Amino acid sequence: MTGALLGRGRTADVYAVGDDGAWVLRRYRDGGDTAREAALMGRLAEAGCPVPAVREAAGADLVLERLRGPSLAEAVLAGAWTPEGAGRLLAELLARLHAVPGGVAHLDLHPENVVLDEERGPVVIDWRTAREGTEPGLDRAMTALLLAEVAVSPAPYAEGARACLAAFLGAVSGPLLLAEAGALRAADPCLSAEEVAGLGRAVALVREGVSGEGSGEVGEVDDRLAVDSGHVDVR
Repeated sequence: MTGALLGRGRTADVYAVGDDGAWVLRRYRDGGDTAREAALMGRLAEAGCPVPAVREAAGADLVLERLRGPSLAEAVLAGAWTPEGAGRLLAELLARLHAVPGGVAHLDLHPENVVLDEERGPVVIDWRTAREGTEPGLDRAMTALLLAEVAVSPAPYAEGARACLAAFLGAVSGPLLLAEAGALRAADPCLSAEEVAGLGRAVALVREGVSGEGSGEVGEVDDRLAVDSGHVDVR
C-alpha cells in the first residue's frame, strides 16, 4: 500500500511504502517502464557503486531502499559540507562509476542527486537518464554544465555553485564533451525557457573554468558548441 508523499521531483513522486520504513516507492508521472533502470542499478550495486537497493520494478513504479540523511545540496546549504568538498565528491563518484565496465554514464549527477545516508555515506540516486556504452567525457561535461547553470543563475547560492564547479573541474581527469552535453541539456523537455536561455552563459563558465589556472588535468573540451549570449548552437 502506498503511504505518505515524501517528495516530488521534476519527473517522479516518492511515497512511503510498507510498515517497516525501509522502502520507498518512486513513481514516474509520465509512465514508462522502470525495468531497464532497475537492472542497471542492480548491476552497479554488484560492482560496488553506491546506489539504492532495488526491491521491485513494475511499470512506472520502482521500490527502492529508503535512504536517511540530507542530500549533498542540503548539507552544503547547512554548512556541514563546503562547496569545494562537494565538487570533489562529485568527481570521485563519477570516477568510480566510469571504472565499471560497459561505459555507464549517469548524465544527471549534481548535489541534489547525492544522498548522505547515515549508514552508507554518499549514495547516488535518480538513474533514469543513465546510459550504457557512453563516453565518460559526456558525463563529466553534464555535471559541469549542471553546476554552471546554477552558478550563472540569480539563485542566492550561485556563488557556492561556482566554487563547487571550480573544485569539480580541478578534480576530474579526461576530456569534457561539452558540445554533446549542451545539446542533450537543451533538448530536455523539463527545462524552463529561462533555463534554456541560460545555457550559453553556463557553457561559457565551464570553458572559463577549464582554461583557467587551477582547473586540473581536464583535457580537451569539444569545441563544436557555439555560445552566443544565452542560446546554444550545436554545429
